[in-house]
Amino acid sequence: MSDSSRPPAATGPRLSIVVVNYDGWPDVLGLTARLAREPEFLSGACRVVVVDNASPSPPADADVLDRPGLRVVRRPDNGGFAVGVNAGWRALPAPWLLLLNPDVDVPPGFLAGVLGRIADYEARPEGPPGVVGFALHNEDGSRQGSVGVFPSLLRAFREQFVPRRRRKYVPGRRLRPGRIDWATGACLLIDGRLMAAAGGFDEDFFLYHEEVAFCRVATDLGFAVEYDPALVATHRKPLQDRPISPKMRVVVRHAKLLYFRKHRPRGEFLALAAIVALEAAVRGAWAMLLGRDVERRAWREVAATARGLRRGGGPLGREVIERAERATAERASLGAATRDDDGRRSRPRTTKADQHGSRRDAYTNGLPTSRGKPDREAVR
Repeated sequence: MSDSSRPPAATGPRLSIVVVNYDGWPDVLGLTARLAREPEFLSGACRVVVVDNASPSPPADADVLDRPGLRVVRRPDNGGFAVGVNAGWRALPAPWLLLLNPDVDVPPGFLAGVLGRIADYEARPEGPPGVVGFALHNEDGSRQGSVGVFPSLLRAFREQFVPRRRRKYVPGRRLRPGRIDWATGACLLIDGRLMAAAGGFDEDFFLYHEEVAFCRVATDLGFAVEYDPALVATHRKPLQDRPISPKMRVVVRHAKLLYFRKHRPRGEFLALAAIVALEAAVRGAWAMLLGRDVERRAWREVAATARGLRRGGGPLGREVIERAERATAERASLGAATRDDDGRRSRPRTTKADQHGSRRDAYTNGLPTSRGKPDREAVR
């Protein structure tokens, strides 16, 4: 898209950095401290906004966040990652927006590198891209998957035969700088004009696939989406490296179904909804046979979600996690007998997956739960 529509530079920051948080304060404090030492932050060329989605606990050292150039937006509820991004964008508008997960480590000089790349993009005769995904590495220095191809029904089927760590992403050996379909929101640079044209991120997504949908909208609006490995950040806790709890499985299935309903042909969406409903029936029955009650109830909620979306309704946005929480909540405490969903008396069962799903470390690039204990799996 041509750069001719960009207004003259104002005296405000060139780059706003948005960090969305849910109870991941140690990571947030570490990241903001590193950013605040950069010369570009000290000069006012870059500003940081932390959007906190009603974290249940305050930061251990709140004074670290009390500094010029750093703003904290405290939301009254946990509306999802897209809601957090939009809140940060509206609170601190700038010509360019950089999304960073709290668990992303940036090296010294990273902000200078981003501003330099922006200058290069804006100097192009055709104008800058609307979205740029920078390279991500794991903590051991290996390349981390961060770029993908737009979903389709055939691709969704093929992915089931690929290890989850590689399922969504283009293999590193095939990745080249330049045009791509989408990049992960863990480290994503966005042209402010695109945010305005798109109206921000789609808040119907609570978590997952929102950046895929945003890149789809960017492409439809005529903005380029690119991968630029000239800058590298380290992403310490990517979702693809950890198991998914029953609660977050509901959220993941919802996100894929919603993307298909909004951005794929109607026939593909209906077919995927039928496949997901069948999967939920089979895996729910298997969970019941194994006595895994939380998993059984999660799969029942997945089936209900598929039915609701197929009929043109919800759940949407925050309602997704609220329903997932209700479905997977413990039905009794201290081992007391209770009535199960089918009316039979039973004792609560707690599997290792349930215990893992009731805890989480830093909230990175997503909003795991709307109340109670955060979920470890709501991390990209």
